[in-house]
Amino acid sequence: MLSTRALFLFIVVTGVFLLLSNALARPPSRTGDMAKPSGLQPVFPDKIRCIEIASPYGSQTRYDGSRRPKFRFGGYHGGIDLSLTEGTPLLAIASGTVVKKGGGERMEGNFLWLRHTPEDTGFSYWVYSKYQHLQSLPELQIGAKVRVGQVIAYSGKTGTTGGHYGTNGYPHLHLSTLKSSNDKYQTKGSNMLVPDSYLIDPLMIYHEANSKLKESVDSPSGKKTITIPYKTTDGNIWPPGMRVVWPVACRPR
Repeated sequence: MLSTRALFLFIVVTGVFLLLSNALARPPSRTGDMAKPSGLQPVFPDKIRCIEIASPYGSQTRYDGSRRPKFRFGGYHGGIDLSLTEGTPLLAIASGTVVKKGGGERMEGNFLWLRHTPEDTGFSYWVYSKYQHLQSLPELQIGAKVRVGQVIAYSGKTGTTGGHYGTNGYPHLHLSTLKSSNDKYQTKGSNMLVPDSYLIDPLMIYHEANSKLKESVDSPSGKKTITIPYKTTDGNIWPPGMRVVWPVACRPR
């Protein structure tokens, strides 16, 4: 028969073993963390016409000025919205790999996840980009490689009808970006389970890309502005050789 001391040690060791086993078996948790808004203000060259942000990252209001629901990120916007007509071609913001696609629920709609490695972007971390409210599921297969500026999907209003926007819905692109120091991931439903990841302002991607070109400057108002790299409708990327572009092609004036 075990002594009281031996029984105590057995219980402690068993408890520690179970805790470790559960921790090792547990999948990486979905990130619930959001970086603070960057405060960056996007700027496009005068020679082109680009779709601008209708609702920025971290905003508590939609494009129409209405308040965002508190049950999603505490009422703060987890990405950026671009108001678009249905069927507008959407571009890969960087080269990468298709890792997830599907049909989501209300406020999400058809979606597509891309994974961008440091080799794709030139950054020191991994980026996961999510495109929402797509007109239809893209034909791209899981594991397909895409190049920067490639058309990957078309804008729609899936996931926006029947709620705040009524029967007409709101055609737009919601783009969100995860930053992670880890190249491991799992998928669960429409979510990416990426260790050590958190949502960031997509404008930080362009800021990082432009930092080497010194395109970002402090405006007289004290706000940080960032010149956005882009692809034109005739297929040119500016600045030439840029690894990151705006998710919608810009038109020359």
